[in-house]
Amino acid sequence: MAQTPADSSRSLREVTVYASRLSQPLNQTGRAVTVISGASIARYPVNSIDDLLRCLPALEVQSRGSFGAQADVSLRGSTFNQVLFLLDGMRLNDPLTGHFGAYFPISPAEIEQIEIIRGAGAALYGPDAVGGVINIVTKTFAATERRDEAEFLSTTMRGEWNLWHTNTGGFLAKNKLRLGGGLLLNTTDGQLRAAPSTLRSDASLKTYSLSVAYDLTPKLSLATRASLDRRDYNAQYFYTTNPADQARETTNRDWYQGQVRYQHTERARTEAQVSTSRSTDYYVFTPTSVASDHLTHYTNMLLSHQQQFSDKVRATLGGQADRRAVRSNDRGNHAQWHYAAFGVVAVTPAPGLALTGGLRLDHDQAYGTEVVPQLNVSQQLGETVTVRGAVGRAIRAPDFTERYNANARPGIVPNGFNVGNAALQAERTMNYELGADYRPLPGVTAKATYFLRKGNNQIDYVPTAGSQVIEITGLPNLDAARTYRLAQNLFDVTTQGLETELSAAHQFTPTTRFNVSVGYTYVKVTNAENIASQYLANIARQVISGTVGFTTKRVNGSLSGLWKQRDASAVAAISRTQAAEYMVFNARLEVAVLPQRLWLTSQVQNLFNEQYSDLLGAQMPNRWFMAGVRLALRK
Repeated sequence: MAQTPADSSRSLREVTVYASRLSQPLNQTGRAVTVISGASIARYPVNSIDDLLRCLPALEVQSRGSFGAQADVSLRGSTFNQVLFLLDGMRLNDPLTGHFGAYFPISPAEIEQIEIIRGAGAALYGPDAVGGVINIVTKTFAATERRDEAEFLSTTMRGEWNLWHTNTGGFLAKNKLRLGGGLLLNTTDGQLRAAPSTLRSDASLKTYSLSVAYDLTPKLSLATRASLDRRDYNAQYFYTTNPADQARETTNRDWYQGQVRYQHTERARTEAQVSTSRSTDYYVFTPTSVASDHLTHYTNMLLSHQQQFSDKVRATLGGQADRRAVRSNDRGNHAQWHYAAFGVVAVTPAPGLALTGGLRLDHDQAYGTEVVPQLNVSQQLGETVTVRGAVGRAIRAPDFTERYNANARPGIVPNGFNVGNAALQAERTMNYELGADYRPLPGVTAKATYFLRKGNNQIDYVPTAGSQVIEITGLPNLDAARTYRLAQNLFDVTTQGLETELSAAHQFTPTTRFNVSVGYTYVKVTNAENIASQYLANIARQVISGTVGFTTKRVNGSLSGLWKQRDASAVAAISRTQAAEYMVFNARLEVAVLPQRLWLTSQVQNLFNEQYSDLLGAQMPNRWFMAGVRLALRK
């Protein structure tokens, strides 16, 4: 079977968005949505899901290290804490820090599709869905009709600096059983970092996942998943620009998920889901310093009922309860509960017109009780144009790092460190967007969206004199003569911009295909106090990203590119500069040994050897060659 492209070749009516909580057709969501099919992931010149996101349009990824060792994701000029990650509708965001948001406990072979929903979604999903939502839908958990099928996929490559890459997994659907699982592994000794560093950017990144579902009756099904994510990497200058930084970080996440689905009728379905995770983070600033050692637990329970009353009206009602807790030697021991009730109704009162309204009553021990509304509208004009708009409120509570970082750290906190602020308030935003989708030809879609977000109490780190930090926090482990970056609530922040996306795919013959996707995003962020802050300074003002690929019976190829323009910066103490812009390309070429089954594959990361970083000091890899084989067996 030839590789399939992203869903640009499918009608907007055919693509279902599961994260809408209503399983809506894409053209009725009223949102700017990109859907990437799991089958198309193999065509991208990437080694991890984190890397894949860098190729996608209208999305910014701020990476640290090699092959997705750590990556922050921004949507519409949001901070990385303002993006919500879901796995089959269940929250993935780590309660310790948003830096771990893109640690996906899933192997690519299990993915049905990846949904990127831009703009506020807190009425449906709760806190953190400010800039947007990224939902990974898996084959095992998806509410889709499946015939008997079996597939085994494996890509293994060897590369420079002792790189081993393996992406291996499979899926089986037979009778009442669905079974999926896989392994994603990237290990390397790493490239030598630029002077004055004497360290290498080594990394050992491993993800294991297994999921199974079984239909007990034609109406009742059970599904469960167990995933392990293990990461050990050089973290020098990931979080500081201190000359003494020789940091190393080791993180582990154990993720368990269960689901009970009862299909009353074709138009009514009830689901109960639970997920729990145990995560550890062990961070050593220098070999002789005291390690920061954290253990977090997160448990989430979700109950929802979806009902289609008629061809024009469908609704979902649900409730959620979750608990997040941390035990840490430098953040202390803390636990918080969160509860919510939500409802969403979709109405199509006239041909081509779709209205979706959501309302959430949300209670959190960090910010109290909030009412969060959302309204989305889409109108189809003829067969080629859909006009859409949305308005909604969003909220985000500070995570444990923003509230308590370094608060219990032994000794005196080093100069330039981030310091948490226990008195932080929650962020609140109002979000507006207006856009259109244009489909002039089969397989061709163009999208454009203007967005505006007005927020208050936005959380960010601001360079502050030690004496003032002591006065604000009362912490005894600070030096009045030093300077720290203190977590603070900025008064008012306005974010606005324009995002565009063009995708096209054409099937010349049954085995020959061409596809392209490209996007441009412009973002302008202002704050009323004109304060220079850490998160806001890292947001790119302009981003162009995209991928072009072709598939034939014997040869496949793809080229992805990224251009980013942002604020320049420099730190002389570690001889690091961050240019105002950079451009980087990745490429992959495959030759079939056994058509549709076995390929010899080669890949180059950073094709033109660009010297760049997304975050000051966190040096990204130079040019990197790798080659191996790809196997695809399907029945």
